[in-house]
Amino acid sequence: MVQQLPRPTAQPSFPETAPAANPVFFRTYSRQKEVGRESWAEVCDRTVAGIAKLGQLTSAEAALIARMQKEVKALTSGRWLWIGGTEWIEQQKNFSGGYNCTSTNVVDWKAFALMMDLAMMGCGTGAMLEPKYISQLPVIQNQISLKVQGDLGATPTLKRREETEVNITGNQVVVNVGDSRQGWVRSYEAVLEASSDPRFGGTVEILIDMSDVRPAGEILKGFGGMANPVKLPDMYSRVARILNQAVGRQLDSIECCLLIDEAAVTIVAGNIRRACPQRRWCIPRRGSFRSPRFEWAISY
Repeated sequence: MVQQLPRPTAQPSFPETAPAANPVFFRTYSRQKEVGRESWAEVCDRTVAGIAKLGQLTSAEAALIARMQKEVKALTSGRWLWIGGTEWIEQQKNFSGGYNCTSTNVVDWKAFALMMDLAMMGCGTGAMLEPKYISQLPVIQNQISLKVQGDLGATPTLKRREETEVNITGNQVVVNVGDSRQGWVRSYEAVLEASSDPRFGGTVEILIDMSDVRPAGEILKGFGGMANPVKLPDMYSRVARILNQAVGRQLDSIECCLLIDEAAVTIVAGNIRRACPQRRWCIPRRGSFRSPRFEWAISY
């Protein structure tokens, strides 16, 4: 006679009333391990340990947070669920990655770059596009002729540059895109800056070299997830097209939105990241705007 032994069963991490919880969790908050992915219990242990260290919590306080989170009654921020307790978040340059969202006033090109940088850390940034802010943006002075060259991953891993290098000769700008978050952001900012730089005298030729950017599928050891620069090469020409339509004047709020969203599309396609679509703006004239592909229109 075969003895019937009770089989251990895994305890569900989430209530039956939340059928989408598991796919959302494993898509967005469970980090890849050497073997498999984190369980909900492991994520709780990692994030509570991280927040206890950050807040210098007592053992009783940490135990309360751990219990409430494991019971899905109170959670740390969604961004903290992804990066809390990792070595990545302990570096000062990455601190913003622990926040779900923020906002900034769009007054110069650095504001656009900041929004891309924050979004690549997972922090969605709302844009303040009221006239009192965007009226401080520079006038678009130069028509951009842009070309992208170099295959993704062409440079061997150990020889890739991390920081973007921008070299200017006459009215020609060569941008070697660095293989890092800061590298992507700097290359985006370089195209924006070239559009308003008075030294180019009305026209500027930009060459974007993608050879140092790692190809899709490589693991990002710090932030986590995998690299996917599939949208990056197209971003530059799309940004240039928007800027070229505004030569001789400042950008309006709609054009600012489009520039922000070109970076956002690239980022969201790339990894476990966020882009905040919130914009605060006002339109000083009546008329209408239609997307270049006639996918949508705004009347005002």
